[in-house]
Amino acid sequence: MKTEQILLALEIGRCGSVSKAASNLFMAQPNASSSLALLEQEIGYQIFERTYNGMRVTKQGEAFLKYAHAIERNMKKIYMISEEGTRVRLSVATYAYPFSERAFTKFCTNYIDTAHSLNCKLRRIGTVKEGIELLDQDLADVSVITCRQELYGQFEREFQKEGLYSEVLAHTTLHVVLPEKHPLTKKETVDLEDYVGYPCISNEGLAKNYAPPEVEKLLKEVKLHIVMEPGEARFKLLENTNSFVICTPYQKKELRRHHLVGRNIPNANRNLVLLMKEENQHDQQIQRYVSLLKEEIEV
Repeated sequence: MKTEQILLALEIGRCGSVSKAASNLFMAQPNASSSLALLEQEIGYQIFERTYNGMRVTKQGEAFLKYAHAIERNMKKIYMISEEGTRVRLSVATYAYPFSERAFTKFCTNYIDTAHSLNCKLRRIGTVKEGIELLDQDLADVSVITCRQELYGQFEREFQKEGLYSEVLAHTTLHVVLPEKHPLTKKETVDLEDYVGYPCISNEGLAKNYAPPEVEKLLKEVKLHIVMEPGEARFKLLENTNSFVICTPYQKKELRRHHLVGRNIPNANRNLVLLMKEENQHDQQIQRYVSLLKEEIEV
């Protein structure tokens, strides 16, 4: 098996035609057809089914192309080794967690004066599905997500199926956060039924992330549900109304600064999870970010 054959199969998969793939790779079509036939003969199964509408990927072909994509990515990295010390690239997809963003800022700061080129991206996500899809599409190198603790085994099997490495970074829970002046601050324990009559604030992904049944029920029953990502605008709304937020816990200094109170929601334990492609586990730049991330989580 030659790398040229692997790249040819990938190009056919992208454009659905041997002739187009041959043209894109500056090959003669007969040579491309012969090369593909020899590859399929060597591996013992068809990657593509020939149809009147072009080349259709077989089930076995889907698995082949998945591994072929990994080979293609690693080939590019081989050519970039000479630039490794000066060329910095990192794409992070994360829930709206301050520790993820602080680690990203530190990562960029470490390289900003020394890197020959710096291409770093940080994007917010709201669901596990988004985190997986961005990794699968090579739009993210790392995803930081959260999922219910009791369902983690189910999630872990899905991660493995997608060829992803997963690591539990920390255990957390869901909190109700409300202003100190809120009528319900007098209650030390949380009964979510008490909150139905007050404005509820959450991020967009909460209802899509397998929230505990009691939380899902509350989100359906509240008269006013405001979807708002974490930030100063959310704090301002909390300070000036009788609203409350369902979220992962704020740092104590943030609660004090904005005169807020946090209460633990029963049976809402969650895992903070790091995801990346299996072949990227030993990438030095990714590992540098992960190291900074773990430091920030411990703060």
